[in-house]
Amino acid sequence: MVSLLLLLLVPQVVLDTSRAVPLPPVVVTATRSARPLTEVPVPTQLVPAEAIRQSGTARLSDLLAEQPGLLLFEDHGTGLMIQGFEPDYTLFLLDGEPVIGRTAGTLDLDRFTVQGLDRIEIVRGPSSSLYGSEALAGVVNLIRRRPEAPLAASLHARTETHDTHQLGTSAELRRGRLGASLLLDHYRTEGYDLAPDVFGPTAPSLRDYTADAYLTWDLPRRSLLSLAFRRHQQQRRSAFALDGAPHDETYRQTDWSLHPRLQQQLTRRLRLDASLYLTGYETRTRMTRRGDGALYYADRFSQAYRKLELRLQQLLTDRQLLTLGGGAIEEALEGDRYAGRVSARSGFLFAQHEWTPRRWIEVVTGFRFDAHSDYASRLSPRLAVLIRPAETYRLRASIGSGFKAPDFRQRYLVFTNAAAGYSVFGVTRFQEELARLQAEGQIARLLIDPDRVTTLRPESSVAFNLGGEAVWFDEALTLSLNLFHNEVRDLIDTQPVAQKTNQAFVYSYFNLARIYTRGLEATLTARPVSALALSLSYQYLETADRDVLEAIDAGRLYGRTASGRDYRLRRSDYGGLFGRSRHSGTLQLRWQPTSLGLTVALRGVWRSRYGYRDVDGNGVPNRTDEYVPGYSLWHLTVGRRLGRHLELQGGAFNLFDLRRPALMPFQPGRRWFVTLTVHV
Repeated sequence: MVSLLLLLLVPQVVLDTSRAVPLPPVVVTATRSARPLTEVPVPTQLVPAEAIRQSGTARLSDLLAEQPGLLLFEDHGTGLMIQGFEPDYTLFLLDGEPVIGRTAGTLDLDRFTVQGLDRIEIVRGPSSSLYGSEALAGVVNLIRRRPEAPLAASLHARTETHDTHQLGTSAELRRGRLGASLLLDHYRTEGYDLAPDVFGPTAPSLRDYTADAYLTWDLPRRSLLSLAFRRHQQQRRSAFALDGAPHDETYRQTDWSLHPRLQQQLTRRLRLDASLYLTGYETRTRMTRRGDGALYYADRFSQAYRKLELRLQQLLTDRQLLTLGGGAIEEALEGDRYAGRVSARSGFLFAQHEWTPRRWIEVVTGFRFDAHSDYASRLSPRLAVLIRPAETYRLRASIGSGFKAPDFRQRYLVFTNAAAGYSVFGVTRFQEELARLQAEGQIARLLIDPDRVTTLRPESSVAFNLGGEAVWFDEALTLSLNLFHNEVRDLIDTQPVAQKTNQAFVYSYFNLARIYTRGLEATLTARPVSALALSLSYQYLETADRDVLEAIDAGRLYGRTASGRDYRLRRSDYGGLFGRSRHSGTLQLRWQPTSLGLTVALRGVWRSRYGYRDVDGNGVPNRTDEYVPGYSLWHLTVGRRLGRHLELQGGAFNLFDLRRPALMPFQPGRRWFVTLTVHV
């Protein structure tokens, strides 16, 4: 094991390819050290470049929606749920560095093109011991393709239903120790309208631009210097009716990142990794009345994030690898809802020990300590064990702690809705803003003691994962299983603190809720012949708010029938947390007959019903009309290489044209597409 780790710590070593033996794919996200996927002690999934290409997807949202155990969550954009957690709790990385720019906790996956990605690594379960805040549910790492070809270029053009088009180019160059790559991508759509009788489109028109550059320089003494830059810009236009008058809305978003990194092999057993990461995110929203251009609403928002990190990896013995690291983070935010500029600083230290006491067992222990200027310090430990009772079996067990820090919105927000009259204040601004409203005579009564609104604790979890995999018939059949249980405390929720004289409320944030998520993930993969691969996955998921369960058991929670009759809820009436399907699964069939030169990929996604809305006002899904019924979506992609330079791909998403405009406005129906790629 460790001899392989040492080899991977020195990626510049030239191997004798005439005697090369195929090795399992290598991942880095789960332990921040390069490991074969089969030797990772925590649940980890890899989506390689070939699977990305065969899917025919253009945006990251479509690609992740097809992956086992992952569910999309539509709220202020398209977010991702892992093991029943809302999108707030999954950390997204780009080459190991955090992606910023969330709206109400959701990182919109439609911001990202899949072009230029070498692979995607998905780690399930808390990873705060390595990555800190937001890694409570898991980590998704988008890893760019490193420039390796002496000279290569490609041009891709795509057309799709709903007047959707994509045009892009990529090029890479390798000369001696220097490498460079460039990606340019333009994506546009005119949106769609599922309710023609309602003024305004269901989905807005969109223009999306991405530029990505990657430079590498192999220095002497087995060192690597790299510089990555990304800039993304998106523009959306929509329309809506207000008080019978048509209004126009424009939204502009820009984000960028710059990531210089040095990887230095100091000795045969010691490696240094130093990186600086700078990124920014900005949005501007403007709503005007059509006709006279009168301004109805305007908002601007900008966020900056800077991080410096140093990491050392020391091979202590042939069976032990020690990783030590630390760094500093500075975040700043400015916007119309934040009464000026706010900032915060934090520092962190982490350590991880990977040990192979016997050939058949590996133990990984680690922790991270985060100290923040705005909330109490946090220690996040993890223990993971990998057992190999035989060559064809792997058993994995892990226990870890995760946390999610209070975000800027919960700490600094100063917002009053002009139309509805309510106000929401972050905890650091609450006392000042409440005193201002009281001095202006706007407060009619206090609902709780305002002194209770002081500070927020990070949301925290303890998680257990237990599973493994079995391989039979010379890797022709593989079964993987994982049982998980997550206990989460101190969830941050909004609560009314005072009532205004206009009858509207003043809200702030509190640590209140306790939830759990638990379930089973299973994937069966069969390769009966070299040209055919079939994968079936299933997830069983239970979620619940423990405070709700206590209220049900105490007889304090009621539901209301459609006829207006109240009834006391039982546990069997409670549908768990909104947006979660108890049962879900995927099917992936890939066929590559070499004689025909084709690649055929059929994918199916199935979800059982899930809570969507609260009709009777008790805050939980308990009535049939509060659910989205179960459904399945099927996607088909067919591709063929035409000679050395051309590749043609086409197919359809939502093959059977499922539409539910009221319950699933994010699903426009069947989408046909054709993509032509020219390789130079």
